[in-house]
Amino acid sequence: MEPVRGLTVEDLRLSGKGVEGPPMGLASALPADIAVLIEDRSRGGLIAGAADLFVKSLLPGDRVAVMTYGVSTKRQLAWSSDPNAIRLAMEKGADGLSLQIARPFYGVVDALKLFDKPVAGRQRVIFMLGDDLDNGSQIRVEQLAANLIEERVTLDLAIDPAPQRFIPRVNVRPPTVGNDSPAMRQPLVGQQSVLALAEASGGTAEKYVRAEFFAAMRERQKQRVTLVYCVEKKHADQAPAVELSDQAKLKWPDVEVRGPGRK
Repeated sequence: MEPVRGLTVEDLRLSGKGVEGPPMGLASALPADIAVLIEDRSRGGLIAGAADLFVKSLLPGDRVAVMTYGVSTKRQLAWSSDPNAIRLAMEKGADGLSLQIARPFYGVVDALKLFDKPVAGRQRVIFMLGDDLDNGSQIRVEQLAANLIEERVTLDLAIDPAPQRFIPRVNVRPPTVGNDSPAMRQPLVGQQSVLALAEASGGTAEKYVRAEFFAAMRERQKQRVTLVYCVEKKHADQAPAVELSDQAKLKWPDVEVRGPGRK
């Protein structure tokens, strides 16, 4: 989905409890904290090319952390602005040979832990490469989406062909605590859509075809808009509804406003 170019504060209208006046400002092309989350399995030279294009797309103020996920997660790189360190961590992290079914929701939870508190003038995003389905996590889409929105982190997913469609996978149950009986274990939620999670956070999900997918994610992120507005303190936890003004609807008749929690 392509962003709208040339958008101004006059093109947007806010409504909801406690909203004070029109939007105060828009900001795009902001530096970002980017957590790269890659499913732990071998992909040959694909990641090498994707990593090289990705670091070339970064803004001077960007910071990147790299993590891999499978049944468990592993941090490959703490926050860094060093292109070589970022490239090497992405290549190293994508060289796994795991045959176990990965649980992407657990990877997103651990990636969220990498972020500090939100800072004005910076965006926060998880760029994920993996399957579009989560099988057997104990976390629901709605629960995790609420956490992403609260932390002001968007999730962008590059949908990788599901490994279990090509090679046998082993479904390993989550570890138990002590000697808990099966009846005492937390029930598995079942199969859920990672695509739905990305869209709920205000992000996107696309099938990748060529190695430009991480760089394309960064280009879309640069053009996303951060909206500045005022709201009464007692309603600060309620995001207002945002829509195009009447004039903007005439100018862009086929455009829809998207954001965290919106369809």
